[in-house]
Amino acid sequence: MPDILRKNRLVPVLSAFVRDHPCIVLFIVAFLIYNLNFRNINSADTLGASLLPFVILDTHALWLSVSSPLIQPENIVSFIQVGNNLYPAYPIVTPVLVTPLYIIPYLVMKVLHIPLDMSDSTCFLIVYVMEKIAASVITAAAVAVFYAGLKEIVRERIALITALVLAFGTCMWSINSQALWQHGMIALLFSILFYLVVRNERREEVWIPVLLGICSALLVFTRPADMFLALPVVVYAVFRKTRFFRTWIISAGIAALPFIIYNESVAGTIFGGYSSLLTEFSFGYQTLIHLAGILISPNRGLFVFTPIAILGILGFLRIRSRIKNPALQQVFYSFGIAFVLEVLVYSAFNCWWAGTTYGPRFFAGSLPMIFVLVGIYLDSVSGEKGDDRDKRPNTVKILCLLIGALILWSVFVQVVGAFYYPNGNWNDSPTSFSSGSFATADTSRLWNVTDNQIFRTFSAGPIIINPVSVIQNLQRKNDIVDPATDFSLRMGLDLQDGWGNLEYRDGLPVRSIAQYSSVSIQYMRYSLVENNCTLTLVASGRDAPKTLEIFVNKKYVGSYPVPVQNTEISLPISLKSSLRLGNNLLEFRVPENCTGPVGSGIEDTGCLDIRKITINRVA
Repeated sequence: MPDILRKNRLVPVLSAFVRDHPCIVLFIVAFLIYNLNFRNINSADTLGASLLPFVILDTHALWLSVSSPLIQPENIVSFIQVGNNLYPAYPIVTPVLVTPLYIIPYLVMKVLHIPLDMSDSTCFLIVYVMEKIAASVITAAAVAVFYAGLKEIVRERIALITALVLAFGTCMWSINSQALWQHGMIALLFSILFYLVVRNERREEVWIPVLLGICSALLVFTRPADMFLALPVVVYAVFRKTRFFRTWIISAGIAALPFIIYNESVAGTIFGGYSSLLTEFSFGYQTLIHLAGILISPNRGLFVFTPIAILGILGFLRIRSRIKNPALQQVFYSFGIAFVLEVLVYSAFNCWWAGTTYGPRFFAGSLPMIFVLVGIYLDSVSGEKGDDRDKRPNTVKILCLLIGALILWSVFVQVVGAFYYPNGNWNDSPTSFSSGSFATADTSRLWNVTDNQIFRTFSAGPIIINPVSVIQNLQRKNDIVDPATDFSLRMGLDLQDGWGNLEYRDGLPVRSIAQYSSVSIQYMRYSLVENNCTLTLVASGRDAPKTLEIFVNKKYVGSYPVPVQNTEISLPISLKSSLRLGNNLLEFRVPENCTGPVGSGIEDTGCLDIRKITINRVA
């Protein structure tokens, strides 16, 4: 009886916690869902941010030595060299701010004597996992803070719906939460600014202008291209009392000073390495084409990947009727100005499509601003509090159905981005805009409706990662995959179709294969090009000599005779980085007839016996 009572008490306790702490619950739910794909989706742009927190904790410096074991061929592109030191090529605000999250993993590595060496499998996995955890913490926190601010200006139910759509119907999920992009920190900082402004209108407190100043400066130096997102706070501070403005501007200056000094010392400009991109900005008739591209192109358009964002325009038109506070009206109208300036900045950028990515990455930081306006519109559509839903006009009911459809599509697109991308290799196949000069790139494929990134990625199937298998694969000792296989390949190597049961002969593991068998390989190192590797296997014909044909990613590699005696076959293969281009597929085909099916459960009678598979990178 006491156990039953305790269980019965659990439900009201949890209900009370959800009711009393909705922001915490929203954070937990978003964090868990962001991590359901058990992988990060990083880029050369994020590799520096994933390493710098460990460097800060270990050496108390913001740079690495060129001889640091953390530097590998695949991540050196994320740094710029000054003398014998390597500095992150992108702003350091994000890695500096997330460093506290890395303290416990760093201490554990020290206690267990795990080296800070990216050629060490355990270190590699910790860096890989921590980047995803840090990114999902930032993004989940942005959603929770956004909700805390929005529920002060619209009804809580509408605020919750809007926050959930922001979390799971935008690239907050498929981009911000998947790697340490600057956009995720921008979204969090903007959400904090929004919350502080709304809170200050409810009750003025002396610490609010201090935090507003600090977060404003951090936002600007996190991603200078997004500096216009600080405009609403500038407007708010300018029209406040002189003391408020003075406190805000002094706090912003103090917070900005360390980053100005760092950027000047490393790159010679206040915005650091980003100044080198100024040559990629130009204004002309092409700017209008770029503008259309970032908003409505089939393969990068904001309103294609997140059509629910269109409601932000309608919300902007209803600010005066829904927001009675004059100061907040000014702030929210400045949202529209900031958005237009943001669109113009990226329209003038030669690489307006945001490189190798999924969807409208350049808007990933401004989404909380857009969705404040979406929330205002949804609040107006839902009617006044206490309205009878059954008495609403049919036009309103149809509008609600249309909004629901937009939400469903937006969420579907993000599910594809989180669980399927980059399978299908849409960005690089065929190569058109993903290589060469930005200004001369052929961007016609970004407008291709029939070869759409969303549907090609979805059709290629999901990337399924079992975290238990990843860990087991690192320690794999009793299967045909040789432990000498490079760990970045071994972690994501999965025997798929056509493999027989594991047997032992003379104490060695053996698996038979049928006329067709396949291996899925997730190459866990990021790289811009295909990686040269060597595939080695030991095989023998089961009942007679056979022929083994090998294919890699549907391309024929070679044909090899296999006698009945154990024979080692070694050949060069090229594997793509799964983080950028999707999974690799290794296929074995035997053209001769075999004596029977594989996998009988007693004694497999396939075509060939495979005793060892080894895959290693070629330095």
